[in-house]
Amino acid sequence: MKNPISIGIVGGGQLGKMLAMEAKRLSMRVNVLDPSDDCPASMLADELIVARFNDAEAIERLASMSDAVTYEIELADADILTSLERKGYKVRPPAHALRIVQDKFMQKYMLSKSNIPVAESFTVNSMDDLHSIARSIGYPVMLKVKRGGYDGRGNMLVKGYDDSTNDRIARFVASKGGWGSVYVERFIPFIKEVSVIVARSSKGEVVAYPVAENVHDDGILDTSIVPARIPEELAYKTRRVAMDVIKALDGIGVFGVEMFVTESNGESNSSNNISNGGDDGDGYSILVNEVAPRVHNTGHYSIEACNISQFEQHIRAVLDLPLIEPRMVCKAAVMINILGDDGINGYYAIDGIERIMYMDARIHIYGKRSNKGRRKLGHITLVGDDLDDLLKSAMQIKSALRLVSV
Repeated sequence: MKNPISIGIVGGGQLGKMLAMEAKRLSMRVNVLDPSDDCPASMLADELIVARFNDAEAIERLASMSDAVTYEIELADADILTSLERKGYKVRPPAHALRIVQDKFMQKYMLSKSNIPVAESFTVNSMDDLHSIARSIGYPVMLKVKRGGYDGRGNMLVKGYDDSTNDRIARFVASKGGWGSVYVERFIPFIKEVSVIVARSSKGEVVAYPVAENVHDDGILDTSIVPARIPEELAYKTRRVAMDVIKALDGIGVFGVEMFVTESNGESNSSNNISNGGDDGDGYSILVNEVAPRVHNTGHYSIEACNISQFEQHIRAVLDLPLIEPRMVCKAAVMINILGDDGINGYYAIDGIERIMYMDARIHIYGKRSNKGRRKLGHITLVGDDLDDLLKSAMQIKSALRLVSV
């Protein structure tokens, strides 16, 4: 095996930084491409290429100095990565998986065809078309952007037909590039949002992490609780579905699979509402909501709470090294995000960190120099034996943290 092994990462945000930290622990060489010369991963990169994510020449230069190229952001250019594959470069996850995931309607269509439970989705060509679909399946419905939406951005809840709603729909659709850029999805009255981190090797070996229960604030992940507070049989099924997802995508590397938990005996489980769903036997069902072809925010707990982090697992997978069956090394974990403040744009400081250092908590600060909106600036993980105690400590931490402008 070549020494040192070299990994190329498209994207130098916090995910790239944490990938780089694991790679450096294994004495690997890390090459990073990012538009910003002070991105979080820059402090760990052996080679930093400052370029846009669609700069074909720069990305090929990254590939030429790396044993494998991976990416930490869905903004990576699938066409450029496909071209690299044709030239013999190793791209992981494969470009075809990224291409499918980047178009959320295509993603849902492909998963449905693979008998994976998802909410029904429909193409839409006009206002009349939208309301015809909504009347057929029942209001409310979700109008979603096909590409580029994340953290709740790019979604609009349509509750009915009236002039005010239609005006908002028209503005939303125009801002997203027209009717060809959006699709309609059945609204799912879910009970919980959960996720599974899953990894697959080039040899077809698949492993899945424990199920995380996720709490969002205005579409942005706020807290992950592991293991999820769901029946054991449902947790088993959830992990199996996540493994089916990565197999259907023919993925290599770590993927994050986000899902909804719904009541089987409720309206959300009727045959008209769920594509290929099914009762798990405890009165609940799951639906895949979204797939990320990369390491994922809901898997950050694995750094402290598991025998192998999602980041090392991803590095192993993309470099054709053996995967490790993940298991928790504690009974419970809670991860909370440190989010930016809409009222602070520019340089900032995180007040309260010193007080939290007196607690038994692991603090991760990403090193982003400036804040804009509710940006993810860091996260804090608590591990232990009693979940209730961890949740109480998490609330204390949240109340102690405050973003201040500097």
